[in-house]
Amino acid sequence: MSNETGSTGKLGFDDCIVPESSVSVYEALYRRRMAWEFLDQPVPREALDRMLATAVWAPNHRLTEPWRFFIIEKGSVAAEKVAGMAYDFALQRSGNERRAEATRDSLLNTPVLIYAYSTPGRDEEGTKENYASVCCAAHNMALAGVAEGLAVTWETGGPTRHPDLGRTLGAEDGWTLATMLSIGYPAENPRSERTPVNDFVRWLG
Repeated sequence: MSNETGSTGKLGFDDCIVPESSVSVYEALYRRRMAWEFLDQPVPREALDRMLATAVWAPNHRLTEPWRFFIIEKGSVAAEKVAGMAYDFALQRSGNERRAEATRDSLLNTPVLIYAYSTPGRDEEGTKENYASVCCAAHNMALAGVAEGLAVTWETGGPTRHPDLGRTLGAEDGWTLATMLSIGYPAENPRSERTPVNDFVRWLG
């Protein structure tokens, strides 16, 4: 995989297929939750394709298209590799074999893992903008996941921090991992609360 997108053309809105859904944008925003337990049920490739299609419509200054995605499905050789690396990193950091095994098993039991990387910009400012765009792209997928009945969990902790992870996935030097997305049908009903937005807002006259 190179820094080139490999695309021979661009898509406009009229070229996109908008899936039918009873889930509104606002409902997806409020219902989106992460899950740590997933059903032993594969995620249809068609659902993943629809989610990925939304990623490239994230806000992207100068249209640099900095997102690069690596997709790993449960039961694959790649899943065994990244789970083993997560185990090694967790064991080295904590010295707790049980915790390391739990980390490994969590990755092995996740139906789909998507590693989202950001490519560097022309300068520091551009690199920051690219990273922000990839985060927005990942959130687009998380919202689309709600419409698909899926939970999308962000991970930036230990399972993403093995120094050889990028090389193993095929990421190029200089690319930055924005997040690992764990995707599947949730085996739990996670709930959350938020502080009302007015506590953080200041209207300026």
